[in-house]
Amino acid sequence: MTDSIQHNGEPRANALRARLSAISGLGQRTYTPTQIVVERAHGCTLWTVDGRELTDLTSGVLVANLGYNHAGFEQRYNAYCSGMPRTSYNMVTELEVQACERLVKSMRNARAEKVLWAASGSEGIQKAMWSAMHKHPERPILLATRYGFHGKKGLAGDVTGDTSPNPNVRFISFPMYEEKPKAFYEAELDALAKQYPDQIALLITEPYLGAKGSFHPPKWYHQLLQKWCNRHDIAFIFDEVQSCHGRTGNMYAFETYGVEPDLVVLGKGLASGEPAAAVVGRADLIDSLNYGEASDTFSGNPHACAAVCATFDVFEEEGIVEHCRKVAPLVREGLESLMDEFDFITAVRGEGLVFGVEMVDAEAANRCVLEAYLGEGGHGVHFLGPLAGKVLRVSPPLVITESEIEGAFSLLRQAWSRVSAIR
Repeated sequence: MTDSIQHNGEPRANALRARLSAISGLGQRTYTPTQIVVERAHGCTLWTVDGRELTDLTSGVLVANLGYNHAGFEQRYNAYCSGMPRTSYNMVTELEVQACERLVKSMRNARAEKVLWAASGSEGIQKAMWSAMHKHPERPILLATRYGFHGKKGLAGDVTGDTSPNPNVRFISFPMYEEKPKAFYEAELDALAKQYPDQIALLITEPYLGAKGSFHPPKWYHQLLQKWCNRHDIAFIFDEVQSCHGRTGNMYAFETYGVEPDLVVLGKGLASGEPAAAVVGRADLIDSLNYGEASDTFSGNPHACAAVCATFDVFEEEGIVEHCRKVAPLVREGLESLMDEFDFITAVRGEGLVFGVEMVDAEAANRCVLEAYLGEGGHGVHFLGPLAGKVLRVSPPLVITESEIEGAFSLLRQAWSRVSAIR
């Protein structure tokens, strides 16, 4: 048995964490020093089983863009899927047709022509890669930007990080701390084209490096990648699993960066918590897969498609993206103010409502997560465990209000003062 995380004054949560630790594998979840035990959630607030009230700055790992139990979403979702089966394997539903049509239309991208459904982001990545590989089976080489995260399994895992068990994967540089000119990246790409003429099937990248610590490149970087792919007839795949549906201040991050990818992979916020992902892109690539080559049990099921349609309804009716743009500067200003106040914060990076707050070391980062959770007077702030060891991701639901932002930063200022005192 692995010892569970325990906190003073949390008898119910401590008991539940201990019971789970005794029966569930450690690898089921990532490490977070709090491991909160949630009883209910609404909007941007989580309540624990012991009565702690937390402002959520995670969106459940960039999933709950509409917050939790959004009334409009829940009403529409239930109406869409009322009476529908939970699976539609080898069946067609009107809901799936509507969800496909709305996805393609929403992207306003001439290359967005057809849809492939998946049940998770990593499955969507695999289907996008399969599409490009089936289009050109004579091309074995797969390019990926270094330090991206696309999944843990199969091809998605092969193109994650900076090394790969797949001998056909090659990595290219992604702007992080370094200030390198366009010519550096152009030379790197051209060298690969020369080394592997007509052998490269695809290039896959994230709009920004999320799991590595929230590194957001200049717009010219992705535009450079797309131009190079166009010149060599290489499929350009944009992994928007975590960035889609408003997160960067536009409905899709490819709009933010001014590119038109051949294939875009969507997930997380796409269905507001219902397991769903999708690949949207060029028909000639998607149609390279024949019957059964991209099928699986749960993809495109009625409940997933209902959630996609309900999410679009709320975004359109409530101006979710516009609200994100309105409050994003307040979050940035709050984070930069904290960086000015606390010397253990070394950098703030981000756009829209997704930021990385880099700490001086992992110890400080984990302590900040814990102290934010403990908060003041039963009120706190919820973070996930640090990215890349020492970077806190700040990604609140896009519906967060100005007063909730102010309240969260007031709590953080008090909580992180205790971190300063300890250091």
